[in-house]
Amino acid sequence: MKPAKAAAPVQLEKVEDDFVELWNNMASLWGISPTMARIHGLLYITGASLSMDDIMARLGISRGNVSMNLSKLVEWGLVRRVHKRGDRREYYQSLSDVWEMFTLVASQRKRREIDPILSTLRRCRDELTADPAAGTAAAQDRLRRIHELLKFVTLMDSLAQRFFESQRGLREAFERLAQDEAEEQEG
Repeated sequence: MKPAKAAAPVQLEKVEDDFVELWNNMASLWGISPTMARIHGLLYITGASLSMDDIMARLGISRGNVSMNLSKLVEWGLVRRVHKRGDRREYYQSLSDVWEMFTLVASQRKRREIDPILSTLRRCRDELTADPAAGTAAAQDRLRRIHELLKFVTLMDSLAQRFFESQRGLREAFERLAQDEAEEQEG
């Protein structure tokens, strides 16, 4: 019995390490640095409040790198600072709600990627419309293409905004759709 108990923390740490590596590999999908992903992965999977020293020791990352990435995670809202009574150090804790995390990451990606696309498309439309040559067939074709793309991206932006504003309602809708799909497959 004792060897099983002794093995459990080692197995738990291995699972945590595997999860941190998974988060590291997903970093590019999230649009964040691998180090930022590893730190968040550790905080999320452990569910613990960890100090900067804890994170440095566990992940083998320098203090400056941990500090910079924790600041970004706090800025994004994925991690919050917490204090432990009687300890002057700052501790950090990840959000535990997966939907809230996804919403925050998607919101940041929208701000960094979709918003500039919309701005550029609008500028292209406005410049092309103001151009004296806008009446040519070639200009009209470009304007039509820009308009179609702008309409599509604006629609996606609007849907994303609704998701960010009402993640709970969207979550329930997704769960109902998944339940309906499962029932259809069973029936």
